[in-house]
Amino acid sequence: MTVFGMPESMFLIFVATIIAGNLGALHYVIVHVLLGKPFGDEDDVEETEDEAEPVIEAGEVND
Repeated sequence: MTVFGMPESMFLIFVATIIAGNLGALHYVIVHVLLGKPFGDEDDVEETEDEAEPVIEAGEVND
């Protein structure tokens, strides 16, 4: 039997992939966007930004 021209087993994998992608997108929206929880490695990035030299904008003179 074929569904949308795919064998049944391939169609089931297609549906599972769509469901997994939707769960991942839903998790991202709820946890990281709505609740504002950072990713695990974002704390490391913030520490290194404090140690970085300030960015000089175009036209500014570095003293």
